[in-house]
Amino acid sequence: MLSLKAQINRINIAFYGKFMKYVVGIFALIMWSCSHSPEKKQVNHIENATFKDSLSIDLLSLRNKKSLGISEIITVKHDPVYHKLKRYNAIFLNDILLKYSGLKSLKVEDYNMIFECEDGYKPEMPLKKLIDAKAFLAISDVDAPKGSEWEKIIKDGHEMKAAPFYIVYQDVSDKDGSYKWPYNVVKLHFEPVTENLAFILPNDKSAKKGYELFQKHCQTCHAINGVGGEMGPELNFPKNITEYWKTEDLHAFIKNPSAYRHSVKMPKLTLTDADISEIIKYLKAMKNQKKGI
Repeated sequence: MLSLKAQINRINIAFYGKFMKYVVGIFALIMWSCSHSPEKKQVNHIENATFKDSLSIDLLSLRNKKSLGISEIITVKHDPVYHKLKRYNAIFLNDILLKYSGLKSLKVEDYNMIFECEDGYKPEMPLKKLIDAKAFLAISDVDAPKGSEWEKIIKDGHEMKAAPFYIVYQDVSDKDGSYKWPYNVVKLHFEPVTENLAFILPNDKSAKKGYELFQKHCQTCHAINGVGGEMGPELNFPKNITEYWKTEDLHAFIKNPSAYRHSVKMPKLTLTDADISEIIKYLKAMKNQKKGI
């Protein structure tokens, strides 16, 4: 039989072993909790929500994360930019819109799609028209010269940049100007149709026709009160262009920009003299409707 002292030592050793197992177990539980913390789950949830609820899509960011999706080779029979049959590596645009925006929760008839281009060009079109068409995001040009991702675009004697992305269609006519074929695209924005009307709609009803012509031919490059493209100058704020350009010069410039400026980027538009006069009438009407940007 063990002495009393030996029995006490055995009890102490057994207790110490059990205590160490308990400490190790607690430490392991703490480490597991840290690696599966609710905070980390919440961050992931928030990151996913930013895509689900967003009204803007940063295409460059998605490309950098290799998250745009799987591309396929498509053929555009009559490309209005290159003026010939073209083939592209492209991704179905609706797949991108559904995955990375709040499109499912929108009443599409109430929104426009704005294509933001790297050079400041900002064409827009009705969102419903876009999603009803077979639109694609072209990510590279299959027919580009060897060693290049894109064939050069030459427009009015200027070399334009197609990269990084180009919006193309397979089922619309290249003659239908209501469809936008923007290249050099970097972002997509959903915008309520009525959001900017207070900034660009003329109070003078006689300027309505000029407003409609301006929207169709000018707003993609020029802004009124901050609404529109940034490729060309703002035309109303802080000074309206008709306050420092003579009407006859402005009319002549719109009709033939290259007659006024060497290497001007503004194209020669298919506008009649009457159309140009209506646009100028609209610009004059807006000088009394200046709004801070």
